[in-house]
Formats: sequence, C-alpha cells, structure tokens
Amino acid sequence: MARVLIVDDEPGVRAGLVAMCMAAGHRCVEAGTGAQALSRAREEQPDVVLLDLRMPDGGGLDVLPALTAVPSAPSVIVLTGYVDVRTAVKAMQEGAANVLEKPVDPPTLRKALERVLDGRLVRAERDRLRDEVAQLRSGPIVGRSAAIRAVMEHVERVAATPHSTVLVTGDSGVGKELVARAIHERSARAQGPFVALNCAALSEGLLEAELFGYEPGAFTGGDPRGRDGLLAAARGGTLLLDEVGELDVGLQAKLLRVLQERTYRRVGGNRDLPMDARVIGATNRDLGTEVEHGRFRSDLFYRLNVMSIVVPPLRERPEDVPGLASHFLARFADELRRPFTGISDAALARLVAYPWPGNVRELRNTIERAAILAAEGELRPEHIVLDERMRGLQQGTLAALHSAQPDDLRLDRMEATLIRRALEVHEGNKQRAADALGIHRSTLYKKLEAYGIPD
Repeated sequence: MARVLIVDDEPGVRAGLVAMCMAAGHRCVEAGTGAQALSRAREEQPDVVLLDLRMPDGGGLDVLPALTAVPSAPSVIVLTGYVDVRTAVKAMQEGAANVLEKPVDPPTLRKALERVLDGRLVRAERDRLRDEVAQLRSGPIVGRSAAIRAVMEHVERVAATPHSTVLVTGDSGVGKELVARAIHERSARAQGPFVALNCAALSEGLLEAELFGYEPGAFTGGDPRGRDGLLAAARGGTLLLDEVGELDVGLQAKLLRVLQERTYRRVGGNRDLPMDARVIGATNRDLGTEVEHGRFRSDLFYRLNVMSIVVPPLRERPEDVPGLASHFLARFADELRRPFTGISDAALARLVAYPWPGNVRELRNTIERAAILAAEGELRPEHIVLDERMRGLQQGTLAALHSAQPDDLRLDRMEATLIRRALEVHEGNKQRAADALGIHRSTLYKKLEAYGIPD
C-alpha cells in the first residue's frame, strides 16, 4: 500500500488514474496544477507521484526538480501523450523513475508502481542497515542487569559454534541485530562479512532474488548479467535474516532446504551452489505460536532454533536505562561536537520511569533529541521529550483485559483491540503505532487487513 499523488489538469483523466491506483490497493490524493502538486507533496508526503507533462501553469519537467527536492522525496512517474527519447532522457535526468505513454492501461500502471515501490523499499532497507551497522560498530552491548549478563553468556557460548543456526527473539528495538553482530564478532567467522536482510521490507519475488541471486534473464527488469545474492555475499561470514517470521511459506521451504543441504540455487538457475555462512534468524514474533497456527513451518522453526537467545524488553530491565542513556549521550557529544557534562538525577528519573515501548531504539532517539535541545551542559527534565500517551495506552490495555468477558479473551480479539487503541493514541500514524506495538510497519498492515480494521 502506498500514497499516490496524481497530477493532471483533466478531471476525467485523474479519476481514471485514481480508480486504477485504488484497485491496486493504494491511497490517492489529487492535484490539477503544478503549484497544487508541490503544495500537496509537502502536505501529504506521497510515496509516488504520477505527473502529467502538460499543465496550465507550466510543464511537468518544470515541476519535477522541485518535487524530488521536497522532504522524503517521492518517486515520480511521468505521464505523457507522446514519448520521445529526448523527453524521456530529460525526465530521467531530472529525477523521474519512469516515463509512461498516455493513456496508460491498468496492468502497465500496476507494474510501474510495483517497480518503483520495490526500489524505494530496497533503498530504505539499505540505508537502514548502513545506519544500524554504523551504530553497531560504535560500541559494545551496554547493560549491567542480570538479564543482559545472561544474554552475553549465551552469546559467548553460541559464538564458539561457528556453524550452528541461531534464533534471536525479542520485541522490536531491543537490539537483536546488535546481539547477532556480537555473535559474529566473537566467532571464528569474525574475519568474514556480516550481511543483514530484513525479510519484512521486500515483496516475495524481490526478497528471493536478493537472498539467492538470479541468473541472466531470470525476470524482466533485472540485471541482464545476473547477480549474486546475499547468501553469496555472506560467504565465510554470517547472514542475519531479520524479521524471519515474515517469510512467505514458499520461501520458508526454500530456506529450509538451504539450511539442511548447505546449498542453494539462484533464481532461474539449475546448479546447486555451496552455502558457507552461519544463518541467524531474528524475529519479534512467537514462532512457536506461529507454528501452532500454521503460519510458520515447524521443521524450519526447529532448524533455526538450534540455539536460541531471548533479548528482554527495556521495560523489564530499567537498571540498564542510565548506562544506555549515558552511552548514547557520549556518542552524540562526539557527533555534535558539544560539551555535555551528563544527565541530571531528575532527568534520569523520568527516563527510568518510562515504559519504553520502542525499547533501546526509542531511548537512543530520545537522547539524540535531548542533546539537540540542550546544546551543551547537563540534560535536564525539560530536554527529555517522552510520548506520555503510552501510559494511557498501557492503562487502556490493562483495563480491557480486566473487564473482558471469558468469551472475549481470545488472543486475536485482544490483539485487534490493542491495534485499534494504538492507532487511536497515535492519531492514525501507522509507523508510530507499529513502534508502540513492537512490530514492523509491514506486519501492522497485514494485521489491519486480517482483522478488517480500516486504515
């Protein structure tokens, strides 16, 4: 699902494009002029813009550079009644992702939207992984609680077995990737690459190609020379499959074969290639429950769960908050080149008392925001900006559990209630609701569809 801005001065054409986009499951906003397009782009921050080349207040090529310069710049598909090479090249140079000839039919538009959205997901995922790897390399696992000491004991034991698969579980934001890297860096594979893939961020077809690679001509739009996948990139090192619980059943079967046979085939290929990487799966789901409901293969679960590490949420180890907060403040003092002297007792008290639904990731962001607000010196309570609505969310959830009748205590009903409450608290913002629930945004969309909750 994406937000699509449709820019065309003809209402009938806009209506047709809206119908095609909505039929593909997307949400639409409209604009009839270039000026309106820029205004709506800034207000709505669409994922994709369908931009007509001819408009009353100027050509689409005049608007295109400004569209691609707005915050969270959208991907732009240019629409024109007559495609010539010069126009297409100019549009691409100005930042267009594609050029389509009008009138465009539904299959062509659907494929074009899928292609640019998949591309956005790939870029976003690579940016996220690059940022997280930079964070992971900046310091060790921080914590003095008994729970974190137990996690580190498991890491040391697991690291001594460089071939065994590992399953790391815990809420979103607890630091599962950090644990996976700690295993890698303490193992005999430390000199090899550490490669990570978020299984929830890509469509099934794109995920398979990213993981296994593909042969020349395997599918339209791919590199004509073919390409190695992440299994090849991780050779001699470690492959982290983040959000492994989101894998499609078909890919689950293929991954099981890889783990059992230690071989794989590129998409479109017929040769078995050796796989030499330790595989670590990470998930915020209870895979045992997923197996019971038929959503995850039991044989793959047991194969991944050879060694298991559970990372506890931050709310269960408040004694780790002061150390983590000081660690992050020292990092931002270096990055911002500001002379911070520490965190006041009153500010620490606020941090320790907060439930941290977004876990360590939310704490990191909170300290970064506080460092920007404080500028220098000591972080004080007024610099600590917390989402106090989360207290209401927690209290509302507990009240719903206590007041529910026995027949209402089915897990799916309570989950649907909690999702509705999270959306209400965060005024419909899906990303914030997903963070509060401790799940990936793509998981939230799947649950909205499964429970019939309007978005």
